Amino acid sequence: MEFRTATPADVPSLYTLWAAAFDAPLMVPVYETDARRLDRTIVAVLPGAGTVPDRVVASVCWSPRTLVGLPGPGGAATTLTVGGVANVASAPDLRGRGLVRLALAEAVTHMEAAGMDASLLFTGTPGVYRPSGWETFEVPVVTGPLRPDDAARPARSGQAGLQGQAGLPGQAGVAVRHEPAARAALAGPTTFPAWSADLPWQDLAALHDAFHAAPVTTRRTAAHWQRRIPLWYSAAELLTARRPDGAIAGYLVVETEGETLRVRELAVGPDHTSTLEALAQAAHALGRERGATRAEVRLPRIPATAILADALLATEGRETTSDATGMLRPVLREAAEIDALRAATSGPAAGFHWPGDYL
Repeated sequence: MEFRTATPADVPSLYTLWAAAFDAPLMVPVYETDARRLDRTIVAVLPGAGTVPDRVVASVCWSPRTLVGLPGPGGAATTLTVGGVANVASAPDLRGRGLVRLALAEAVTHMEAAGMDASLLFTGTPGVYRPSGWETFEVPVVTGPLRPDDAARPARSGQAGLQGQAGLPGQAGVAVRHEPAARAALAGPTTFPAWSADLPWQDLAALHDAFHAAPVTTRRTAAHWQRRIPLWYSAAELLTARRPDGAIAGYLVVETEGETLRVRELAVGPDHTSTLEALAQAAHALGRERGATRAEVRLPRIPATAILADALLATEGRETTSDATGMLRPVLREAAEIDALRAATSGPAAGFHWPGDYL
């Protein structure tokens, strides 16, 4: 058994491993947006013999990301460089031999050499990663039945309810557009979608960066917006709130899974109440159209989230739980600092992650 970085010759066997381990059609296309992907892919390989090629039997991939850290002196903004771990797999016939644990250790060694402060991953099986140093953090999630069409929404301090757009502060006259998917179909693993000409990603990026500056928020790069995010949005529903001149005042990303409408991402500009109202109404209508009866809002605990939740969710039957699928591990930073960052995620102004930010 050999542990090393992947080579071009390993790719067919690597993709075969992933096809057996995951039901994730976007995995390979997203992976291939990273020009240095093979250098950051650790594989366990069984050497071939004769005409039999090497067989990849385990994998761990990591990608560098910049996260917002804890506030510095005087509230100054700080950042951390982290290695986002994904595509962790092992061959079914060789499980139980510690291959993933050994591959994770090799990946951490590479992250140390690359100057990563910490490592981030998301998983439904935290017990696999805890022995290797990762610990869970919690993010608040609000769930409940979709609000009945004629139900009143809770009034808020200084605000006379959200019964309609008349009299609301903020961006008046916005209209919501349901953006077409960035691609109709994937012709192959190296086919990347492109933004439509009238959907400037720079506007989305500016809204995102201004709206999200809380701990554990990813600072996306231009390359990220141009290649990875269109792939992820192509698997979701993107709603944009447009002013009369066509400028984007806010956007909302949702997915319908079964009977649940899941809010995945939100960003709006200043004086945002009517923009939120318009986006929420459009999302509510979309959920009804898709047959959803429930909604899930996984966003920071900020006033905009509360307004959106009230517009989408019924008052009765609503509950706030925690998503504990995220895990952080110190690499070059002290464990105490990363522990404090994990604790901040359940606080009143923690950031959140869209999957395309770390995978």
